[in-house]
Amino acid sequence: LLSDYQPTTAVRIQELGRQLGQDHLKVQLWDVSGSHQYQHFWEMLSKDVDGVLLVIDPDQPTQEKELEQFYVNFAQPSSLTMKQCLVLGLSAASHDQQGNAGWTGLTGKLKKLPSGIIHINTNARDLGQKAASALLDKLLAGCLAQKKDKLEKAVMGE
Repeated sequence: LLSDYQPTTAVRIQELGRQLGQDHLKVQLWDVSGSHQYQHFWEMLSKDVDGVLLVIDPDQPTQEKELEQFYVNFAQPSSLTMKQCLVLGLSAASHDQQGNAGWTGLTGKLKKLPSGIIHINTNARDLGQKAASALLDKLLAGCLAQKKDKLEKAVMGE
């Protein structure tokens, strides 16, 4: 859980398969370090991204400035649409505690981005995983729609 968190060194890549309706997707999730020592790699890592998942701890609102920096470096250069971006609030809760149940998303420059919150309960991990999976599917659907639209325009010569 969150207490087991190990900060990312440079980048961590995870590959997975997802079924979205009739489409079977092969997805690469790139967990990019926010550490200043790796920022000089961001330009290379942000090339040709199809979507951005920004993760924040709702108990640490100061992280919002860091998310803005990630957005500027990863989403803007690729001209990602709102459907290709998602802010995920990740909160640890135990027993019946819901942590930041009242978190409504970001309040600054990125407040218009789609967002959701996941409560990881040590006694019911599956609930958090199901909620995270649903949000990931929503993000992937937006990315897939944009990719199909670009492909269609390329075929039509636009």
